Amino acid sequence: MKIYSFSALVTALVMIAGLFFSSPFVALLKSFTVADSFSALLNRQVMTVVITSLVTALLATGLAAVVGTILGYYFTFHKNAGSRWLKTFFSLPLVLPPSAAGYMLLLAFGRYGLIGAPLYQTFSVQIMFTVSALVLAQFFVVTPLMMQAASSAFQQVPGSLVKASHSLGAGEFTTFIKVLLPLSKPVLLAGAITAFARAIGEFGATMMVAGRLKTIPIMIYVKAMGGDAGVADGLSLLLVLLSFTVLMLVNVIGERH
Repeated sequence: MKIYSFSALVTALVMIAGLFFSSPFVALLKSFTVADSFSALLNRQVMTVVITSLVTALLATGLAAVVGTILGYYFTFHKNAGSRWLKTFFSLPLVLPPSAAGYMLLLAFGRYGLIGAPLYQTFSVQIMFTVSALVLAQFFVVTPLMMQAASSAFQQVPGSLVKASHSLGAGEFTTFIKVLLPLSKPVLLAGAITAFARAIGEFGATMMVAGRLKTIPIMIYVKAMGGDAGVADGLSLLLVLLSFTVLMLVNVIGERH
């Protein structure tokens, strides 16, 4: 009887949670109208925002894939007294409020910032409020995701294979390229896909550094606050479909490997 009661309680809680989490999606579908949303999405300004978001997210993901993989390798195979602290430091953007991350990037790369000022004064290069700033903000936020995925992938590679590679005369670089990367490819790919979804959905940090530029999340906010439900609904549904597709891909990759 006790087991049955507990099972019934769990089922009830799952149903309540299901109602809660599904309500925003149902509300979006109820608000969405095909004619208005598609008409709004075909607007040149909106199309530019979508393209900008896709391009910057791809660039940020590419950079994060390289840097995050190297960081993951380092923290997996070069453990020392300070590596735990260093890994925690590189993971900070995962838990930082996005607005704080964006503000810190402004302080560092703004025209009068720690790095931005020398760049502007010496080379007349301004990073903030440009497409480069969007890529920078997305890269800052998603690199820890890629680092953790890479670290997890490398930890799953049997140590005996790494030792065998070294015993056959292969150096660290050769072992990394010919042993670790091929065996870690599925997890790294899943990490990159997740990082891309996170990059294209980034709002707080990108809003702080975007200036007049807009990404999809920023456009949703602007249009929602301005009462333009057609664009907000269409772009929101686009992100929902993209996120669902990403999660499906990650699950498929996980099941196959």
